Amino acid sequence: MPLTSDQRAEFETLGFTNLGPLFDVDERSRISEEYDRLVSFDSQVLGNKEDGEFPYRAMLNYRSSELASLINHPALLDVARTLLGDNIRFWWDQGINKAPGSGSFIDWHQDNGYTNGRTAPFLTFWLALDDSSIENGGLVVVPGSHRHGLLPHHYETVHAVIDDGVLDIANATPLNAKAGDVLLFSSYLAHRTVGNHTKNRQRRAWVLQYCRADQRNEKTGEVYDNRPWVMKEGEILQEPFAERAFSLRGERP
Repeated sequence: MPLTSDQRAEFETLGFTNLGPLFDVDERSRISEEYDRLVSFDSQVLGNKEDGEFPYRAMLNYRSSELASLINHPALLDVARTLLGDNIRFWWDQGINKAPGSGSFIDWHQDNGYTNGRTAPFLTFWLALDDSSIENGGLVVVPGSHRHGLLPHHYETVHAVIDDGVLDIANATPLNAKAGDVLLFSSYLAHRTVGNHTKNRQRRAWVLQYCRADQRNEKTGEVYDNRPWVMKEGEILQEPFAERAFSLRGERP
């Protein structure tokens, strides 16, 4: 189902909207099972030991055929088509688990801040596998910040962070979600995630991103033909494909 008029208005005005559950119960169960296998303290962690590290894993769809089979899910692409048009590539996915006691945060950034140069904004679908709130490491956003374009960023360890003094956070607000909800937001939306200071509440999220098929880097000229097509001329591709191979080496965390 494409965006409703209210959801589209909210997205265009605020930079985000809650799409509700797009995956059914069985799909969420399968996602959770694969997610827990791949995103663990035994694989990769972010944050620091002093505040409490948390599990992270990039490009889960390359590591799991089960998850790969869902990147062209009709419910996601019906929404994406409303905003991106009939030709769409899959941009990126990642799993972030703010486990209980993982107090480390990810500071203010825009997802485009991780590109080496300027690209057009893309779409982020943020699937909450658990209830998410400010208490257990949820999202905080600056409504309307997507309208300011790409802000200057710098790196702090592995994280791209918005430069000091360029973002007004006076109206920053938590973006809560229930387990199963999918949050849609612009890659230009300024956001951060806080630490999980609870003792027994996980905050797992699977993040999937999509871009126009003609996406390119305005600075380097790179054409992102290593991202797989998932929709072509309005038709969902049952077997996504890319013109060249994608490598995780050197990519963002």
